[in-house]
Amino acid sequence: MAVRFGVVGTGNIGSQHIQLLNSGKVTGATLAATASRSTPHLETGVPHFVDYRQMFSDADINAVLIATPTMSHVEVAQAALEHSLHVVMEKPIAMSMHQAETLLARVPDDLKFAVMLNQRFHPAYAKLKQLLVDDAIGNLQRVGWTMTAWYRPDIYYQVSSWRGTWPGEGGGLLINQCIHNLDVLQWLVGLPNSITANVSFGKYHDIDVEDEVSALMTFENGATGTLTASCGEAPGVNRIEIVGDRGSLVFEKGVIEVLRSSESVQSHCRTTHEMFGMPEFEGETVEISGESNQHAAVLQNFVDSIETGAQLLTSGDQGLGSLQMANGILLSEWTNRAVTLPIDANQYEAKLQEKIRGSSLRTPKDLKVEIDMEKSY
Repeated sequence: MAVRFGVVGTGNIGSQHIQLLNSGKVTGATLAATASRSTPHLETGVPHFVDYRQMFSDADINAVLIATPTMSHVEVAQAALEHSLHVVMEKPIAMSMHQAETLLARVPDDLKFAVMLNQRFHPAYAKLKQLLVDDAIGNLQRVGWTMTAWYRPDIYYQVSSWRGTWPGEGGGLLINQCIHNLDVLQWLVGLPNSITANVSFGKYHDIDVEDEVSALMTFENGATGTLTASCGEAPGVNRIEIVGDRGSLVFEKGVIEVLRSSESVQSHCRTTHEMFGMPEFEGETVEISGESNQHAAVLQNFVDSIETGAQLLTSGDQGLGSLQMANGILLSEWTNRAVTLPIDANQYEAKLQEKIRGSSLRTPKDLKVEIDMEKSY
């Protein structure tokens, strides 16, 4: 029996999911209905509802894919759960840890709740994960991610009422674009114990929220980490370095460089008599080719978890780590101090609501806009 999806939201990413479900690339899944306040740009061949609540009540669906602006994620998901529908949510789950945890506490045991953490299925990040699981480089010493390849021009915000606003997104670069990188980072090496951040708000764009971030992290074992991110820099860099006590992993421009040593750096440091000596390393180059359909992989796993009981790899709780980091970075900037994780969710929520009260959605400009979603990742 197929999983019959109702898609809420028919904008840029919603349209992509609609096309994917209609393509037959997700085995056991069918598109059964759509819902949005405006007429879909695509010819879907299924009933369309202007009110998602009516779709939940009247459409022949048993699962919901939520692809609406962040501000409505919790509201739509709660309504879906009340109608006993399985849910897969576009990132992020919510604007804040408090909102996300409150929502997830309402998910009954007999329903599946997933988050679109699609970059876990990126072949490079999946390879890095496997190398770390196989203990390729020993204990973590340092991790650094320079992710400034999220460039967005002004029109990206100008034609939207909600993008880049506190009421619409609850943030900017961190909650929208870098939520993917934060998820992959903590998936690979775990959550840091503390974060100290320097955040710029509206540095490159006429927006209230953050568009440049530098963060310093510390981990339980004493390892350190850095994150440098921007959506105002071009052409930008995407480079991740993971350094262990027996080697390193570096991914950039489609290539993973692996260095391995049979000797721990710490052991060598304590025992060598060579003043300028260094452990010996063996190198390996792993070229990443053949991009996978990451969204299809998430949806296939979601369908399989419903149909066969397969482990849900991107369950709702898996979406909390990136939100924890995003909220923590902003809280560090707002309080001008290091923030310990897990954050004080109530403190963050209070500060976020203060920002929301002091801001507003924008009136979209009626501009001709060219959209190529392949360039958005």
